[in-house]
Formats: sequence, C-alpha cells, structure tokens
Amino acid sequence: MKQIWKAAFALILLVSVLGAGLKADAAAKPGTAEPVEKKPYEYEFVVDENAKYNGFFGAKEMVITFDKNINQTIAYNDVYIEQIVDGKNIKVPIVLKSSANGKKLTITFKNLEFVDYIDKEDFQLVIKQGTLYFDQLTDYKLPFKFYDLTPGFESVFVNVDNADEINNKIFKHNEPRNIKIQVPPLYITKIETIHRYNGVTDVEAPNLSNIDVIADPRATRLKVELGVDNQFERDLDRSTAGVNGFSMGQAGISDLLCKDTSIPEENCEEYNPGDDFQLTAYSDSGRKLETRNFKMQINDRLKDFKIGDYVKADAKQFGKPISLYDLMATPTTLEKIMEGTQLSALNKLGLTYSVGNSIEVYNLEQLQMALANVKFKTIIINNDINVMDLPEDTLVIDRNVTIRGNKNTLKSTIIGHVQLGKEKNRIIRIENLDINGNLTINVGEEGIAILDEVSVTGTPGPSTQIISGGKDSVHLNNFKSVDGIEVRNKQKLRIVTTNTTTEPLYIDYKAQAPVDLEIVSGTVHLNSDDELTLDNVFTVVADKTHATVNTTGKLVAPYFIFKNQTLQEDDVTNGNEIPFSGEFEIPVNGTEASVDKEEVVGKIMGGEYLGKLTSWKVIKNNTEWSIDLNDTKINISGIKKFGTGTISFSALDEKKVSYVIHLTIKIGEVNQQ
Repeated sequence: MKQIWKAAFALILLVSVLGAGLKADAAAKPGTAEPVEKKPYEYEFVVDENAKYNGFFGAKEMVITFDKNINQTIAYNDVYIEQIVDGKNIKVPIVLKSSANGKKLTITFKNLEFVDYIDKEDFQLVIKQGTLYFDQLTDYKLPFKFYDLTPGFESVFVNVDNADEINNKIFKHNEPRNIKIQVPPLYITKIETIHRYNGVTDVEAPNLSNIDVIADPRATRLKVELGVDNQFERDLDRSTAGVNGFSMGQAGISDLLCKDTSIPEENCEEYNPGDDFQLTAYSDSGRKLETRNFKMQINDRLKDFKIGDYVKADAKQFGKPISLYDLMATPTTLEKIMEGTQLSALNKLGLTYSVGNSIEVYNLEQLQMALANVKFKTIIINNDINVMDLPEDTLVIDRNVTIRGNKNTLKSTIIGHVQLGKEKNRIIRIENLDINGNLTINVGEEGIAILDEVSVTGTPGPSTQIISGGKDSVHLNNFKSVDGIEVRNKQKLRIVTTNTTTEPLYIDYKAQAPVDLEIVSGTVHLNSDDELTLDNVFTVVADKTHATVNTTGKLVAPYFIFKNQTLQEDDVTNGNEIPFSGEFEIPVNGTEASVDKEEVVGKIMGGEYLGKLTSWKVIKNNTEWSIDLNDTKINISGIKKFGTGTISFSALDEKKVSYVIHLTIKIGEVNQQ
C-alpha cells in the first residue's frame, strides 16, 4: 500500500511540474478562453480534377461531414450560396448539385467565371432549416472565400501542360503584379511535446506525455489522432490554463522507436513513435483550417525530454496575399511558404485575377449573371435564350454593354421581349441578334443605342418602340422590325439609319419632343396619324443618292422638315465602342498635358485584340480643352483648372474597322507658368 501511495504522489508531482514548465514555455496567454459552441459538422474544399474554372482543371467542391446521417434527398432550392457585399446577402446561382451520402453532403459548383468577386470575396453556403434532419432547428451558414472554389496554385501554375492556357486566360488580361496568391494563415504556429519515462525509479509508472499546440486565435477547436489507436483521440477546446492554443496530456505512449534502426537501443540518439500524430484545427464555423502531421521525438530518455521545433515555418510569411510578380522576383519567399505547406496542400494557395472583359453565355442564368457583372463589357450569346420566365417576359439591359449574337453561326435569338435601358443614360450596343418579341429602347436623353444586324419579330403592331435617347442616340444598321418602329420620345432625339437590304423600314411618328432622323441609305416609310406642332418638330435628312423616303399621314410643313443631301457615314453609327476601365491621370506642364496613344490602347480592357490603331480623330469633346493629335500622342492645351473630362475619339484598326473610344482624363492641380 505504501508503494502505491508513493507512486501516486510521484505521478501527481510530475504532472504538476510538467504543467508549470508548459505554462512558462508555451507562449502563455493570461485569461480563460471563452467556450465556443462546436458545430455539428465540419467542412472543407476538395479538388475535383474534372471540374474547370476559366479553362483550368482543379476547381473545388465543398464537402461537409455531419455528426449523424442526413436526409439523402436534398431539394435544389434548400441549399444556396450568398455573396456578402456591404453587409447585404445577395444570392448567386452557382450551386450545380447537392449530393448526400450517409453523413456527407457534397456541393459542386457552376458559373464561377461569371461572379464579380474582386474586393468582394466573402461568401457563405446556406442550408435551410429542416433540410438535413427533422431537428435541424436553424439555417446552417458556412462562410468561405470565393477563391476557395477555384483552382489553386498547384492546379494552375505547377503544371507544364498549362502554358498556353496561362497565356490566353490569365496573362492576356492580367499583369503578374495584379495576380494575387492568397496564402492562408499558419494556424498551427508551434508544437511542443514533453515525454517522460518512469518518473520514480523504484516504482513502475506509465509513461507521460504532454502536447502543446500554439495556434492562431481563429482556430477554436483541435482534433488529435495518433495512428489508428482510438485511445489517443482528442477533441479539444482552446486551453483554459493560459496556453495560447491547445494542450493535452497522454499516458501510456511506450512505443518510441529509434530513428536509426541499425544501432543498439542503448546507443540511440533520437527516437520517434511508430505512428504520426495528426492535428486538425477548425474555425468556430466548423471549417477545417489546417491539418498537420508530426512524429513525437526525444533525443535522450533522461535529459532532452522537451522538444519544440516541429514547426519550421515563419508565421509572418502566411495570412496575406502576395503577387505573382513578387513571388517570381523573390524565389526565397516561395521556399519559406513551402516550409510551412505540405506539397499536397499547395492548392490551398488561392488565386485571384481577372478573367477578362468579355464572356460567352449559353443560357438565361449565365446571361443574367454576365449583365450583373459590370466588368464584362462584351457579352457573346452562343445559343438561343428564352426569357419568357422573367417578369413581363422581358429581358432588361440597363448598363453600358455590348451584346453580340453567336460569332460562329447564324444569329442567336432572344425568345421574349428586350428592353434597353430604364431612362438612365446608357451606351448599349446589340449586334447580330434576332429578338422574337418586342424591343423597347429607353437609354436616356444622353444615352446611345446601336443596333447592328438586329431583327425584331414581335406581336402585331410596331415591334420596336423608341422612348428616349440623346443627340448621338439611336443608330440602326441593317435593322429590321416587323410592323415597324414607333417613336414615342419625350426628350429631343436623334435617329440614324443605314440599310443595305431591300426591305424598307417603317417608322410611326408619335413623338412628344423634336426628332432628327438621318437616313444614310435604304428605304424608309414615315407616317404620323397626329398633326405635328412646334413641340415635336420632325426633321428628316436623307442621302440624295442612297436613301429613299416615303411619307403618309399628317407629315406636312411647317413642322415636318425634309432635306435631301449627301450624307457622310456617321462615325458613332459605324464604330465599335471600346470599353475603357478607369481614368487617365495626366501630369500638367503649365497649361498643357499629353498622353501616348499606345498607353491609351494598353489600358483599354480587351484592347489586346485590336492591334495597332491609326487614323485617330476627335468626334466629341465635352471639355474646354483643345485637343491636338499627332502620330503617337494626344496633346491637350488650354488647361485652366484641374478636373475630369471625357473626350471621344474614333480610330481604325489594321482591318480598317472603325472604333469609338470614350476616354476619361483626369487633370491634376494646374501649376501656371
């Protein structure tokens, strides 16, 4: 009995000593950790080698493991994704499928290329109350970053077969400095182990071990496993004894083996157990943050029982984005990151970059997402799209954008009605498209609508209504509309038509404000059932060689004015609007400033497909500045005060196609000479 009490006392004393040493050496943090509710699930993002994003394989699926079996049939609308922007939760239709299997729910994704996530990276998966089992009493919300879903660093850049895709899909639209590698934090920053053999020489006692894990505060839960032996499993909360992380003790680890199996046991200098310890850290939302494996080491059974150098990496290198340029310029940075990242975890290094300003769509869902993403300046419709399920069977396009029908085959068709604008000033261009419904043009009194090779086949009566536009407003090039066009503007409007087909264009005049109509070519029939007044003067200028005009109804002088003369093709009418992102801030020299034309083209998104632009000229100048163009520069003079102005230019590419560039120029504070 005396020996038993002696052994017990020795054991208690040893544990106390170990605890005191632990608290001193393990980056102790005073205070007691607040308990965090453990979620009844854990989740992670797993590479799907067959899933693509922006042409690259390796997009990820979301795998959620619950504490118990879940319903095996999940309704599509019960699981969805929200993007969190300025405190608002916005649904985004990117869930392809939710597949249940036992305790696991796997979410696969679609349409990721259409999401505008730059500087808006916060998302969450929502599983509605009662979806998984009858006692799911609340919605489950699982937060993540958008780049958790897309192919990671390994899938994109550590693959010799990806060179062409990298050039065409990434470098074509991004400088290396703008490609960000999202390096996750090092959640497990230090591991310290203490392993003691028999603490009292004359009493047989179990071996004692202590494991300390110093961890980032975002890690609120730690699961510990040792091989396949269940007795070593732990599910830990953060330490309440002052350790800045997690701490556990274990008795009975007795299978320490010599690393060098060729030498006798008595000559062994370094030991390790037969199995790895596995540590898995989780966030308070249940996300699996980091998994780290290590072997418990001991250098000397009697002396060097405390080991703390398991984690070699510097935590300062983690938890912040780094540009691809910086990674290329400083190879040691990648080496330092690799010290703390297993090769198998390289895909946890997320990537953020622009997919470009042009996107192809194949269905209504993709079209709506593309329209919602203002970074897409050109949308190419590669299929017929039915919009009859939208409110009033109408697709509303209410932002500056170019929409093109299928570039490889005959025109694409929109089945249903289309509305361009909602009276706000917009620049909208539609090309090579059939609209099997009605078209409404309402781009605002300073807006522009350009329709090239567009046919409208709507309900009986005029299929097209023009409600608003400005002095550069509505341009109809080889435009067809069943039963004609009805003009119903309330502000001054300009319409320009060019038509190389033999089909006439019918215009029914019901305007409430003046209209200028320029007919460059083709046959146009004009009619008005109402008498004109000074408020809705109708002025028609027709090319005397290429245009034919017929009138009926009450189109008579003095408020109907007809001129027959030679017309030049309108630059805005036949030009393609080149989308421009951002402003040029130009330094001022006295009252003058200049910018290189190549710099302008280089900063225009999508400009890479244009080649060299020549034959520049100014077509619109909304500033007080004077503009002079030479072979290489845009020169500005007459600058009297700082500010921002917009100037429109036309230019030709190598195929003599005309383009229009709306250039915003910002002039800094002027230093008069």
